[in-house]
Amino acid sequence: MTVPRVPAPAAGLAVLVATALVAGCADRAPDASSDRSPAGSALRPAIHLDDDGRVVVPGGPPVPFRVSLEGRLTDTQAAQRVLGLYVGVMPDRLQIREDGGWHDVPLLWTNEQDDNGEFAAVLPLAHRGRARTEFAFRLFTADRERDPTAAGLSAVRIAAQPARKGWTPRAHPEASAPRVRLPVDPTHLTIEAPDLPRATEGGPPVEWKVRVRNAAGTRTRTGLRIAITLSPADVGRSVDHLPWSIGRDGRWTDLTGRTHVETDEFTLPPGRSRTARIRIALPPGAATNSLEVGAALSAAVTAPWWPSDPDKPSGISGDPATTNVLVQQ
Repeated sequence: MTVPRVPAPAAGLAVLVATALVAGCADRAPDASSDRSPAGSALRPAIHLDDDGRVVVPGGPPVPFRVSLEGRLTDTQAAQRVLGLYVGVMPDRLQIREDGGWHDVPLLWTNEQDDNGEFAAVLPLAHRGRARTEFAFRLFTADRERDPTAAGLSAVRIAAQPARKGWTPRAHPEASAPRVRLPVDPTHLTIEAPDLPRATEGGPPVEWKVRVRNAAGTRTRTGLRIAITLSPADVGRSVDHLPWSIGRDGRWTDLTGRTHVETDEFTLPPGRSRTARIRIALPPGAATNSLEVGAALSAAVTAPWWPSDPDKPSGISGDPATTNVLVQQ
């Protein structure tokens, strides 16, 4: 059988066409849902946990971790690439270490249709025009649940995935994305306070005790303070004239004219508790009848590591314990 020969000019033309097709495919932007380019696929993400970041405590200290990318990455390539970070369903806040400080990273919910999703973040691989392959993060989880394991939240899973710019996190990370599992320690702080301490107008002060207990888990809670706020219960009223004080070191410190106080900083090992004592009196005219509230006391637990509005101390308890100071005949 004789194979027909292709004339030399035609063969040369075929080679040029094939070369142009290959070049065109190389210049075409890849699918934004994945990064299949050689430079992108060569990036191998790894997640590193510090010794004190291997257990998540809801409402506890932030969980530190690092993400590194192994492989060649030029500044030009980095400008077209991002890092996708999946952080599960429990996070309250994610921060990245940049320019000498901690900065918030926006969290996205990967499935707007229902609850079958998780939080994710997308970060550029270029910072100030330079490629970066090392990231330092810390993750905060709020103490919204008394026992997070009751809702099936027994672990927080973190996954990292490099991708092309314009990539959108899916409901769940790709199987190839490395993922670490952090067990959840259901340690939480409970606040106990009397429901209705009663005071009489012009009578002796009543005492309000707030007890905070590290109820479970294996971690010691540090840097804690009990924050107590006195507020008027009725619109138009003032509590500036109400005499109240806090017990400290065996003596009472007057707080009249103030509306907020915090205890000194303390530590709570597992199972231990701390109690704050408050005395308050209702002078004549604090209320007009036995059904009218003279003032309200509320308590929360704060910690210096919790990022919050400086004007609003942040509590790491589920809800502040609140009680009314009522008048009795």
